[in-house]
Amino acid sequence: MSFNLNEFLTEGLINSVKNGLIPSDLATVYAGNYLVKSLITQAQVTQVSDAITAYKAAQVAPATSEAPVAPASPGAPVASSASTVSSATEVPASSASAI
Repeated sequence: MSFNLNEFLTEGLINSVKNGLIPSDLATVYAGNYLVKSLITQAQVTQVSDAITAYKAAQVAPATSEAPVAPASPGAPVASSASTVSSATEVPASSASAI
């Protein structure tokens, strides 16, 4: 069995991102550098890129399922436990006669 440097580098980048050892952006830069130096092929750069994309998608999926549900629109009222919330258009009774 012989040592295959390009497979070692490719798998190392993928595993390093998956294990949180390096950020995905840095792995992309490393893959580009390895490609320029002919240490890995374009197909292996694509393999690294696809693995990073899948990793990011897997990270976003659990986070979005646990996130609180936001209102449908930015101006939509939000339920509040405070019973004395005043609206910006309400005028206090004491100043209503002065208008």
